[in-house]
Amino acid sequence: MPRATIDRPRSSTTVIALLLACLIAACNSQSFKESNGPSILPPPPAPVQPPAPPMNPARQLDGNWYATYPGGPLRVVIGLDPMLRGRNYVATLVDGTKKIPAGQVMWRGTVDQYVPNLVRAEQACLSSGPVRTVKARVIVNDPEHLTEELVDPKSCAGFPVKYTRASAADAPQPKN
Repeated sequence: MPRATIDRPRSSTTVIALLLACLIAACNSQSFKESNGPSILPPPPAPVQPPAPPMNPARQLDGNWYATYPGGPLRVVIGLDPMLRGRNYVATLVDGTKKIPAGQVMWRGTVDQYVPNLVRAEQACLSSGPVRTVKARVIVNDPEHLTEELVDPKSCAGFPVKYTRASAADAPQPKN
């Protein structure tokens, strides 16, 4: 038994008319029309940044200083220890005395990571007998002035020692 078929008129004009209607509708959409302003939104304003934390003056001790060691004021050069990384200072005596030779390392220290304006140091004690080291702290009063004091004040004589940066207005005049 043969199958029954339904005759549908296929008109190519209907298909073309339908495609043309879709094309016209797409061209009339908002995306193809001219706009008055930019289509990309400007970025939002940057948030206000908090001010940078103040610089710790204990991180800027490099340079020439005058120290009030016995027989002083004596010139001392504070520099970074080339053998260690970070802020590891070495204070070396430039001017010698009868008791302290020139070139003597007076103290080695590191910036305290928890207390601003503080350097924890090992001080060379030359007051009696052979050279020994004692624990000390270097307090940065301001960028031009330091005070070195011993953790145990009785462990070595001649302390506290005051340091003045050589370029400071109140620096002592060098002895001739």
